[in-house]
Order: sequence, then structure tokens, then C-alpha cells
Amino acid sequence: MISRSHWMIVVVPAAAIFLFVVLLHTLTSDTTMPDRSATIFALLQATALVSTAFRPWAGWSLSFAATLGATVVVGDGLWVDAMINSHFVVLAAAGVRISPRSAVAMWCALAAATVALAVMGSAAGEAVETLVLAAVVLVAAGAIRAAVHARRTLAVERDAAEHDRERAAVLSERARIARELHDVVAHHMSVVAIQAQAARYRVTDPPPELTAGLDAIHSSATEALTEMRRILGVLRSGSDEMTPSPRLADLPRLLDGVRDGGVDVRDQVVGDLRELPAGVELSAYRIVQEAVSNAVRHAPGATIDVCLAYGSDGLRLRIHNGPAREPVRVVSGAGQGMIGMRERVAALGGRLETGPEPEGGFVVETVLPIAEGVR
Repeated sequence: MISRSHWMIVVVPAAAIFLFVVLLHTLTSDTTMPDRSATIFALLQATALVSTAFRPWAGWSLSFAATLGATVVVGDGLWVDAMINSHFVVLAAAGVRISPRSAVAMWCALAAATVALAVMGSAAGEAVETLVLAAVVLVAAGAIRAAVHARRTLAVERDAAEHDRERAAVLSERARIARELHDVVAHHMSVVAIQAQAARYRVTDPPPELTAGLDAIHSSATEALTEMRRILGVLRSGSDEMTPSPRLADLPRLLDGVRDGGVDVRDQVVGDLRELPAGVELSAYRIVQEAVSNAVRHAPGATIDVCLAYGSDGLRLRIHNGPAREPVRVVSGAGQGMIGMRERVAALGGRLETGPEPEGGFVVETVLPIAEGVR
């Protein structure tokens, strides 16, 4: 597609040079106009064509005056054919950049001059033909202008709709993450409140200071839990089931389910297997789940490698699939999986890298911190 700057810099000057050469040749060979006058009028029309790209009215006015002047100089017939034809070119160029009201004004000015020349030269038939052709040129130019405007408007609306869709996807995924984290945090806050309440009964004759401190802990935990449920609880719809959040211990069952579908999945665990914070395990499970799901959809028949590496600073995940070995079925619409991955990793203060491999396939790599970044 030709950009606006390319059109202005290359196409318009090239068209003007072509118009100048053709018009000069036609004026010198088909009319009695002197060569010097022919050169001037051809140059005026070429300049008018260039001017329409920046000032449509100025370009049209210059072309109209040159056409009328050439007719006066030659003094034979209604209009000089070469000049009126080149004027139609300028008229079309101006017509795609002006409003319908301006187009009507241009046509009326041309009609007035044509009628005046027709009355003086008794060329009514030729006048009607000229005016009809001018109207057709302006109508066609207006249709092109409307089509271009509609296309630009549609592109803007499409971009806005895509932006809104992406924003809705982000908000939806954040709401899902918030619901899951609500369950995790609510569990721990409940444990704190219960342990604070029960601690007083584990000490014989507890001092008043200890009892007051435990009561304060229980009260603060209960209040925080109530406020959190009030704020985040509205994110859970009435149809949601209160099922336990998945953890990394559930990954083998997830991968076995994928294998049952005929997919070759290889998993590897590096480092000392240990229990991680619930938020980290939940996010890791969801990232693996989404990455494997994407591989199954977009690379059917490919082998999928899942690697979990437990380190002192965090949990490293790498999910890689080779190139598709079967025809890929086109899936309409864009999913929210990659958006969800980014949101989960960002919430934990980690980093995520995704992209195609040089030899084919796709890889998802992420590091989820387990010391800092988890709140």
C-alpha cells in the first residue's frame, strides 16, 4: 500500500512530469499555439496538478485559468481539447481531497465559463458533453474519497476494537488471578486467626500482655479477612465452584491427561523438589497448562518438553514444542493465554520470554521468584 508521504514525493511529481510532456506535445502538434505559449500552458497545468496535493482549490484555480487562457489564445472551438482534458485530470485530483460542496462549486464555475463560450461560439452540443464529463469526473472522485475515508474510519474502529478486546482480556485475566489469589490468601489469613485464638489455651496461666497480643492478632486477622472478602469476593460469580486451587503436585495428572490424547509429552524436574508458596505454585501450574494447551492447538503432532528447575532464587519453567507434524486447524479469534501468562508473571515480579525457535516450534521460558516479589 502506497503511503501518503510516498504519494506526495514520488507519484504526484511523476504524474505532473508525464502530464507536461504529453500536453506540450499535443499543443504543439494539434494546435496553432506558438511553442513558447504551449510550454507555458503545459507548465501551468503540471504545476496545478502538483498544487492539488497540498492546496486543491489553488491547484484547480490555476488549471482553470490556464485552460481558459489557452482557449482565448487559440480562439478555435469551445475549449482546447488538450487543455480541457488535462483540466479534467486536475479536477479529478482535486475532487478526491475536497468536500461535495466544493466539488459543486468547481463544477458551477466550469459550467458558467462553458456556457459563456458556447453562446459566443454556438457550440451547445459540445458544451453539454463537457459538463456531463466534468460531473462524472467529480462524482467518481467523490466516490473514491468516500471509499478511502470509510476505509480509514474502519481501520481506526478496528484498532479501537482490538485495543478494547485486549484490555477486556487483561481485566478478565486479572479478575481470574484475583479470585484465585483470594482463595490462597484467605486460607492463610484464616489459619492465622485460628492459631491466634487457640494459642492462649496452649499456655497455662498466660500473662495479660500475651493474651492481649493474641487477641490483637486474632482481631486484625479477622478484620483483614473480612475486608478482603468484601473487596475481592465480588469478583467471584455465583456459578463459580469453590474448588481447591491446583498446585505443582497436580501437574503429573494434567500431563497424563494430555498424553491420553495421543500427544508425546516429556517432563523433567531439576533440583530439589519442595513445596513453594501457594501463589507461585498456582501461577506455575497455570503457565504450564496454558503453554501445553497452546502447543497442542498450534503444533499438532509435535513433541512437548516440560522442564521445572527448582533453584535457590526461584522456580524456572521451560515449555518447548517442536514444529507441527499435522495440518494446523485455523482457530478463529485470539485467546487470552499469553496475556494471562504475562499478568501472572508480573504479579510475582518474575520474567517471561516467549517466541518461535529458529529450527521451528515455540518456547515459553519464565522465572518465578520465591523469595522476593511474592507478597
